[in-house]
Amino acid sequence: MRHTMRGVTILLAACAALPAWSQTMSGEILPQRVALDAFLQIVERNNPSLQADRLQIDAAQGDLQAASAFPNPVVSYGRKPNEKEAVVEQPIPIFGQRGLRMEGARLGVDATSARVTSAKAMSLRDAAHDFITLLVAQEKLMRREKAEKQMEQAHRIVVGQVEAGTRSRYDKARMDIEFANIRMQAAQARSALSDATARVIEAVGAPGWNPIAVGTLQPTLTQATFDSLWLHAQDNLPAVRAAIAEQALADKMIEVEKREAWPTPAFGVGKLRDSEGRHTVIGVSVEIPLFDRRQGQVAKAQAQAREASLRREAVIRNAQNELRRATALLSQRIALTQRFRNDALDLLPDLNQMAQDSYSLGKGSILELIDSIQSISEKEIVYLDLTEELLQAEIDVRFASGDMVPGTMTANSTR
Repeated sequence: MRHTMRGVTILLAACAALPAWSQTMSGEILPQRVALDAFLQIVERNNPSLQADRLQIDAAQGDLQAASAFPNPVVSYGRKPNEKEAVVEQPIPIFGQRGLRMEGARLGVDATSARVTSAKAMSLRDAAHDFITLLVAQEKLMRREKAEKQMEQAHRIVVGQVEAGTRSRYDKARMDIEFANIRMQAAQARSALSDATARVIEAVGAPGWNPIAVGTLQPTLTQATFDSLWLHAQDNLPAVRAAIAEQALADKMIEVEKREAWPTPAFGVGKLRDSEGRHTVIGVSVEIPLFDRRQGQVAKAQAQAREASLRREAVIRNAQNELRRATALLSQRIALTQRFRNDALDLLPDLNQMAQDSYSLGKGSILELIDSIQSISEKEIVYLDLTEELLQAEIDVRFASGDMVPGTMTANSTR
């Protein structure tokens, strides 16, 4: 849009009385003006759900620490007439159980980290959608207020001509109705802007923040195709990487459960005191896997590995389908928005000027004047709706291609 940044400047001037920054619950100072990339970084740092998700990685690290620990020794003491015995036993997993447990726990950390990254990408996608909605809502309000001012000016012209006797009272009554209608539309735009602002604030978790979205309404992914993006997406999509990590963990757990079926001997040393004197006792004890050889645990791990493999295939197929859908939709919306701008939007300013001049000179009717103002306003709103759908489709393409990474999102940001 040609007047986007000028409109944003007007909105900033209207909000000059507001504080230029706010503060999150964690103490981070937030700017009032924020572009898309900076906003996503703020969400990543401060969103309460993302902060909670990151604790899952700490929990997985705890599992790794537990897996690396050796079994605790066992101390036993017995006493009976003329005999005392004290023994210390230490289980030692000599068949590699500890090493496999640690490998499985490391893969568990990787899988948890991948899941958290995938959930973060989805949260950032939703936050980016909210940001685009706010950016467009700001522009819609400015367009509605512009139309309101134009209708107010036209209203004064009509009132003046009615009072001069050159126009009928019908013209004034009709103008009063349309003026009230356009003021109602401006009020609705203010309400929509408040709702969009609240959604952006919710994504950050900063109730006292009053952000203004800064950016242009032009897409950057104008040549996005499935073939060009899938080469990057298949290795970088968080959901695919999470599914691969889950399968690697499930495959390793089969090996872990099979090794856990091997017995862990416990070596003991102690002192025995009886009527014959003191003696040193050395022994070993080991479980005999006669009835329970962990068949159930192994079967469960094998089933989970098959499930993980099928889920990985499903995730990859879904990712391909989603990227195809997103790129196709983006191309369609780019073409539709461009066609509407060329066929309708660029002609509206001349139409409005001609209608005003014609009415002022007494050649046009009140209906023509009202229609010109309404046409410009409504067509601009339609164009903004198309633009919002286009920008939202671009966000979906970025998400579907694994490009929802704060610090690299330059779309719609001011430069």
